[in-house]
Amino acid sequence: DAEMLALVIDCLKNAGLEEFQISIGNVDFFQSLIEESEIDDETEERLRELINNRNFFGADELLEEADAKPVSRKAFSALSEMVGGGVEILEEAKKVAPSKKAMKAIRRLEKIYAILSVYKMEQYITFDLSMSGIYGYYTGIIFRGYTFGTGDAIVKGGRYDHLVEKFGKEEPAIGFAIVVDELMSALSRQKIQISSGEKSSLILYDKERLKDAIQLAMEFRGKDKNT
Repeated sequence: DAEMLALVIDCLKNAGLEEFQISIGNVDFFQSLIEESEIDDETEERLRELINNRNFFGADELLEEADAKPVSRKAFSALSEMVGGGVEILEEAKKVAPSKKAMKAIRRLEKIYAILSVYKMEQYITFDLSMSGIYGYYTGIIFRGYTFGTGDAIVKGGRYDHLVEKFGKEEPAIGFAIVVDELMSALSRQKIQISSGEKSSLILYDKERLKDAIQLAMEFRGKDKNT
């Protein structure tokens, strides 16, 4: 998990970004709160939607209507405060962790943070224990990358240990996608110049020498020269 996050950070830095944050959660922590609340599937679906939209007041009202345990309501209400950088966020999460599963999820995040600190990348890391993902296949950490000049995440990823087995092979996995349109938008609005790499060759020719120009262009392109 830490290696993948380090790769994400390297990718964004190499793209030219200097100011960005990778927000990390763990679906096992969120799921443990769901299990402890003993709510039905319909309520769970609505609750996930409300929290994904960061409507914590609506989530509390829903849990009250569903007659969820007071301890569960308290834990879900506390999610709004469990966002930010540093291990102090994880310490707060421990106070409302309802089970061993939840504590295990927090300890994994602590280990990831420790490894990223060795990489000297902790300044790019924040935690968000309310993250659960809109897809049901995540099984561990889930993360999103954010920067200025765009309205959505530029990176989306996480662990999905049971997804690959649906295609015939039991294999744990973790991955991410860089949303190129959002990344390009952010780079443009932050006025970050993008290097085009090797300079291109421009062939100027008289109309009667079109054939010669095309042949020369083909020769250059055959040598991997942008023409």
